[in-house]
Amino acid sequence: MGQIKTNNEQFETGILADHRGQILSVGPDSGRVDAFGRARMSEPYTLFDSTLRYDERSDQWNTILGGAGGTTFLSNQSSLQLSVSGNGDSVLRRTKRRFPYQPGKSLQLIQSFVGTVPTAGLVQEVGFFDDDNGVILRANGTTIEFVIRGKYNGTVTEAVIPQSQWNIDRFEDLDFSKANLFTADIEWLGAGRTRLGFILDGEYLYCHEQNHANAIDHVYMSTAVLPCSYRIASTGPAGTMKQICTTVISEGGYEPTGPIYTAGPSAVGVSSISAEQPIVGIRMASGRTGNVIIPSQIEATIEGNTTAKWRLRLNPTIVSGTWTPALNGRGNVEMITSATISGGTVIGAGLVGTRSSSSLPAEAALSLSLGTKADGTSDILVLTMEADTSTKGTGLIGWREVV
Repeated sequence: MGQIKTNNEQFETGILADHRGQILSVGPDSGRVDAFGRARMSEPYTLFDSTLRYDERSDQWNTILGGAGGTTFLSNQSSLQLSVSGNGDSVLRRTKRRFPYQPGKSLQLIQSFVGTVPTAGLVQEVGFFDDDNGVILRANGTTIEFVIRGKYNGTVTEAVIPQSQWNIDRFEDLDFSKANLFTADIEWLGAGRTRLGFILDGEYLYCHEQNHANAIDHVYMSTAVLPCSYRIASTGPAGTMKQICTTVISEGGYEPTGPIYTAGPSAVGVSSISAEQPIVGIRMASGRTGNVIIPSQIEATIEGNTTAKWRLRLNPTIVSGTWTPALNGRGNVEMITSATISGGTVIGAGLVGTRSSSSLPAEAALSLSLGTKADGTSDILVLTMEADTSTKGTGLIGWREVV
């Protein structure tokens, strides 16, 4: 039994402990429920996962260096070490992709890391954030804190909660220099709650919840469609942070919604093909790269009794051609239909008879969603076709938009 005090009244309450004598959390602040208070029934839907078993996964992550900041891949530790040595050094690791959020579903984040002992002059950050919005675990000098960042009033504003003010569990035994699993779940809807904490010995240890409903007159973040990030920066001392493993989960499944917009050449643009030839390409429009563009449909057709192969090429070099706004959609996508390309990575392919249509399942479509490069420009996805003999062929790419 234990005692709690509410509104100057004292009550007795039951306390549960495990076989090690550790108190088990139950109720709305425990790991047994998601951000909406629904019992977790082991039905996570993985939107993204990243492990660094063989390399630093430059296909998934951008690395942005400042000053003499650098990285070292630790093959035996399946980790990437981010290092700074002096004033002005920084390293930022950020996913190329942002991840879709669906209202009414808890969005869960888990990131493992090893930091440096909190030191004056070092900033170490792990979380689900970009430069404008997000949820962050930060060692700011010698202070460990949670941060809710939002650009809801046109300027970046941070609600900073130091460890001494965490309202569920202050986790006084936290050792930032050891391997830890940071976790957060987000009930956005503009005014929902966010819980932040750690996974320890197989248990969710939520340390702080930030409630917003009936408390603020604005959204607490402009968006919950965000990337995952690791960052270390110095104003003097040396330090390191190890990036290990990351996952983003939609609890209770993920169901793509909304219309499928398409891009392809016009009828007069259909031409004869033989060697591999680009048919249509898409990219996020300039100034609209904070979206999630999910390729969801591939169409290809060939004339006559012949065989052709279609391919999806990611980030080929555009040798010639002109980008124009997509003919449909919401202004978030640009297209190119008359182009010369070279290179790129083939990330999908199929064979074509007289006509082929492929509606991509959600998990495949999500894996193809467009990201951004380190300089902020969009990924490019190009549909190409190749035939065994010269004949007319055409195709299109369809996509859904999450903003």
